[in-house]
Amino acid sequence: MKKNIHFLNDLFFIYPQQLLIHMNKVEIVNNPKLVNVSACIRQYGPPGCYGRPNTMMLQTRERGVNFPFEMSPEQVSTLYYVPNLMGKYEKAFYNRTLNFCTYLRQPQSDRVLRMVYENLNRRGNLPRRCPVRAGTYSFNTSFDELQLPSFLPESRFRFDLNFHHGARYELLFESHWYGELKRTY
Repeated sequence: MKKNIHFLNDLFFIYPQQLLIHMNKVEIVNNPKLVNVSACIRQYGPPGCYGRPNTMMLQTRERGVNFPFEMSPEQVSTLYYVPNLMGKYEKAFYNRTLNFCTYLRQPQSDRVLRMVYENLNRRGNLPRRCPVRAGTYSFNTSFDELQLPSFLPESRFRFDLNFHHGARYELLFESHWYGELKRTY
């Protein structure tokens, strides 16, 4: 992690640079036969508070993630995109697909998914084992305290989190999260 050093009359202060996440929008594609998912992004606190460009909170609204019956999502895909020179999100910088139930048993199997999932579950009730019981799952969270790898560049991004079910990997839902990474100095 990079550190900034500031000198002031023979005193110096060292503090780490931090990458902050500023979320702009979320898009959800549901398979209404199997699941109902909704989400929104809301600002909390005044813009620019605590030296942050904008403090955001992610919230599920209405029913959050509603599983009408018990099931085992077979696959979860995590994809991270940065835009090309034309501003399009075409090639994923990070692309990983794994068995969701295996992930729940061994969260260390995917560092990126673990980082996101644990942050969402801090103030939520997301599934912790398979099969996922029928019910409503939700979260209210902020990414202010999320420690991102320092090698990530300041940029706009899209993060996809997609779930599939069954032998034919039928879509449960797709989620596309848009935002920016900004460094604090």
